[in-house]
Amino acid sequence: MTRKIQVLLAALVVLGLGVGGHSLLREDSAGADRFVRVASPSVAGGGAAREGSYGARIDALAAELAREREARQGLAAEVESLRGELARVRHASAGRTTLVAKADRPEHRGAGADGEKRQGPRGLDVDALVAAGFSEATVREFKASMDQMELDRLYLRDIAAREGWLDTPRFREESEALKLDMGSTREEYGEEFYDWMLYTTGHPNRVEVGDVMTGSAAEDVGLRPGDVVVSYDGARIFSPSELRDATVTGEVGALTPVEVLRNGRSMRLMVPRGPLGVRVDHATIEPQRAS
Repeated sequence: MTRKIQVLLAALVVLGLGVGGHSLLREDSAGADRFVRVASPSVAGGGAAREGSYGARIDALAAELAREREARQGLAAEVESLRGELARVRHASAGRTTLVAKADRPEHRGAGADGEKRQGPRGLDVDALVAAGFSEATVREFKASMDQMELDRLYLRDIAAREGWLDTPRFREESEALKLDMGSTREEYGEEFYDWMLYTTGHPNRVEVGDVMTGSAAEDVGLRPGDVVVSYDGARIFSPSELRDATVTGEVGALTPVEVLRNGRSMRLMVPRGPLGVRVDHATIEPQRAS
């Protein structure tokens, strides 16, 4: 009796393991016993979910790839546009070998009276102008006018940025109209004041010879690198463009006086009117004190 019970229990255990392992014991048409594996519904459903998840990820990656291609096409078009602009700039600047002004960067500006490189543009130094001999009322009047123009430009930029026309011809035109009119300042306040205004605000106020071309008129009359051009034919020179404009007026070849500073000493040279054959730098140098 005990033996039969043990055999029965063993059979139940085997049958229980078969069902728990998702296998069914059946007899086929040939009478042979075989195990048939049947996937449970939960496993089958999980496979379908994973397949759907993979499909969604592939679709997302394909969309991202399309966006990346579109962005690259846009960048390529922008690069071509910039290359065209660079070519136009290079073409416009080609051929300026007679008088070449270097970029107005701090390392290209001349030294002040103390021999140190001056800083970039800054606010008007009222005390320095008064100490140079100008009326405090005049200096403060000019500073108020200059500050108002700068404020107007700041407000213009703010409005343009808010309304979306910052990088447009309209902004460039209106900003240009608000720039300090150097020409009218020079006429209204005089050249000495204008000179000191440039100096105290950190702007270039002199033209310094950087190189003299071999066989040029400048070499013939003895101009040297380091000479500072103060005037041409009696007219004060504050920028390379003024010097260039002065050389193309009058009768070609006519001897013209040019005042230069060499090692702090004033010199007067006579040069034939026309191309000088020099390369020049911007310089910021302290002017002589007003009497």
